[in-house]
This record gives sequence, structure tokens and C-alpha cells, in this order.
Amino acid sequence: MKPLRILDDVADRDLPGIVAYHLPQSRAKAEAIVAEYDRPIKVLRDNPGIFRNRAHGWRVGVFRAGYYLLYYRELETYWLVAGIFHARRDPD
Repeated sequence: MKPLRILDDVADRDLPGIVAYHLPQSRAKAEAIVAEYDRPIKVLRDNPGIFRNRAHGWRVGVFRAGYYLLYYRELETYWLVAGIFHARRDPD
């Protein structure tokens, strides 16, 4: 099975940005999103093909705690987690 690689920006930029956005309105929501980050990562480590391949080539894992999507794709030698985006945003 191919390894899973996570871009540094996912943990260093994307997740902190989401928390900073939600924290002033709801500490509970911000904490729920952070706590849930580990869930899709664990799912991908165990079964990276679980989420369907979309037309643009990316697969998307859904956060239950908010309207966020974890974008990842299969490359030649590994699976790449590239970012967390709001569901309304089109990262293409």
C-alpha cells in the first residue's frame, strides 16, 4: 500500500486558519473541527480509496463538524493530502 503524505500547509495554514475564523463565534465549533481532523486522516491511512475520485482528479473527505473538505489524490508513489477547503470553495 502507498504511504500517505500530508503537505505542511494543511496543518500549518489551513487548519489554523479555519480555527481562527470560528474561534470568535464558537470555541466549541473550532475545537470540534480540530478534534475531527484526525478522523479523515485515519480513514485515509487505512483505506485511501474510500472516497470517490471526482472529475477534477481529487478525492474529498468530509468533515462532519463543519462545512470543510479534505482534498487528496493518488500520485505515482504515494497519496497526497493537499488541503482543507470550505465546501463552497472550488480549489481548482
